[in-house]
Amino acid sequence: MLIDVKKLSLGEQLDFDYKENLVVRNVPVEVHAFGKVSFTEEGYIVSGKFDAVLNLKCDLCLDAFTQRAEGVLDEVYSNDADEEKEYWHFEDKTLDLKPALEANIMLKIPMKAVCSDNCRGLCPKCGQNLNKGECGCDREYSNPVFEGLMDLFKD
Repeated sequence: MLIDVKKLSLGEQLDFDYKENLVVRNVPVEVHAFGKVSFTEEGYIVSGKFDAVLNLKCDLCLDAFTQRAEGVLDEVYSNDADEEKEYWHFEDKTLDLKPALEANIMLKIPMKAVCSDNCRGLCPKCGQNLNKGECGCDREYSNPVFEGLMDLFKD
């Protein structure tokens, strides 16, 4: 997602609208980013929004599902050497939006991806997806090491 800003003069704006498929933290993402690039004395300011479709796998049942995510782009690109300011570097008057988008999308990826609130997961004995039906396994087994501990909870 490169934006050529060679012809952009101080105070001018340039619109952008990109659709691209990315992979962020091993998650395939379909992203649509749009907004404006402004050239100011501070540098190039990117302001816009993004809509993304995250293609995830459920951590409980391992089924594939999609989740929508949206966010705001508010980034500054500069070649200034000031270490205290936060901005993205650029070269050759070309701004690369991909790293900034990946960073923003990374914040939208859930730490625990679950396909639904009532996902039952997999049977710990046979691996059957319990959302698709019962398997008939006896899941009442408890480790004999913990039997003494379980006696405390019988009341």
